[in-house]
Amino acid sequence: MNGPYFFPADAHEGPVWVAEQCRLYFTTKTHLDGRREVDILFLDFSQLGFCDSNELWDEFPDDAPHRLSARLFRHDARMANSMCLGPNRRNLLVAEQGDKHRPAAISLLNLSDHSRKVVVDGVDGKAFNSPNKVVLSEAGHIIFSDPDYGFRQGFRPPPELEPNVYTYTKDGRLHTFRCGLEMPHGLSLTPDQRTLFITDTSDDGAHDDDVELDRRRSVWRFSFDASSGQISGEGECCFSVNKGVPDGSLTVKDYLLVGGGDGVYVADLGGKLQGKIPMSRTAVNLALAGNGKQLFVTTDEGVALYPGWERFVEDI
Repeated sequence: MNGPYFFPADAHEGPVWVAEQCRLYFTTKTHLDGRREVDILFLDFSQLGFCDSNELWDEFPDDAPHRLSARLFRHDARMANSMCLGPNRRNLLVAEQGDKHRPAAISLLNLSDHSRKVVVDGVDGKAFNSPNKVVLSEAGHIIFSDPDYGFRQGFRPPPELEPNVYTYTKDGRLHTFRCGLEMPHGLSLTPDQRTLFITDTSDDGAHDDDVELDRRRSVWRFSFDASSGQISGEGECCFSVNKGVPDGSLTVKDYLLVGGGDGVYVADLGGKLQGKIPMSRTAVNLALAGNGKQLFVTTDEGVALYPGWERFVEDI
């Protein structure tokens, strides 16, 4: 396999690899200058005829981007942003930002019948701002960030809550973590489930107000209790990106991968920067397939695939 490969599409967030279906699901751009709707689309790699849930592909045809086109899974998905695979692998767990008429929420979308179920949509009688990233711990705890981008970008009412990170535990309790970051955004758990990385992205270019912020674009690490789902600690700043903001992130083996304005930043699990996969586009969010060997990157122009992603990492 060579690569990277690029699949043109209206793509922005998600993304989620569902090995059983051989599909990559992702959300579209927010289209703030037009219809202000977000759809959920997918690329069906089973059409190529040799998708394997363990290794993904032993070979990959050079003409694959011309053979696959994004297809619609759900229209007008309540300004959905990030997603992850649900607890039983039969659902998408979705961070719905909502709009001025529909509340923000964390929901489950059934992959078979497309039905929707609200998991949680507020705290202490107050509405969430605009949930952005959502991850699921191995124990079944749902962790999500709730910055106020929806209000700042004009499609949500004024916020009732500070930008926080929440854990909705497996037994139905909601914990609020006031992490001290200006705009908690991207989330990823280490494989041992003991550390949670949170990106702080106040410097996103989307602020059109008089609020004085430090305009951070950094990655932070906090302690995570795998059994209770509690996040703790004052946080340790790991690194900042050179361009844009650190957006979607994930961990695999001994690595932390973070999307930035000029590519995918690669650090160790202590948060020490090791290198970067350079890109000419903004790396918005990330997903892995093939036992962590294949990396999908959503950009506003489409989806990039890096087969055997480690060979694309360059020193910074």
